[in-house]
Amino acid sequence: MSRLLLSTLLCIYAALLNPALARENDLAQPIEVQADKSEFDEVAGTQTLTGNVEITQGSMRITADHIAILLKNNALSTITGNGSPIRFEQENEAGELMSGQAERISYDALAGVLTLEGSATLSQPKQELVSERITFNARTQKVSAEGGPKSGRVSIQIQPPTSADE
Repeated sequence: MSRLLLSTLLCIYAALLNPALARENDLAQPIEVQADKSEFDEVAGTQTLTGNVEITQGSMRITADHIAILLKNNALSTITGNGSPIRFEQENEAGELMSGQAERISYDALAGVLTLEGSATLSQPKQELVSERITFNARTQKVSAEGGPKSGRVSIQIQPPTSADE
């Protein structure tokens, strides 16, 4: 069961980073998980990974301090995590690196909503989004961002095309 949950977690990150651009063959690769501690509570339906958590699958890599996965009725309910910060990266089909980070992450599987909070960033080739809170709705394929109390603003940077892109 925990292998399925980790695979789901990786799929969530891939979806956040733009499913059309992520390496398709990554999901067919074995999942490698390393942490200082892993605990599964079958009664509560929780899988907890703590301390230097590192999850890789193909070109995808996630690092965090803590990740908790909750099941309800033997189905994925929520994934939460925190880090200093949580970092994730993956290559797209062109071999370009996509990455992001946040202090906290939560995924509501029932609603299909992934939220990055606390100095959140998403970087893709030629684009970067920086905000205090970034929300991705997998069902509607919409990303929303809102600023925090410090700046109150969302920052988006789009690079101009190079002569090779035109």
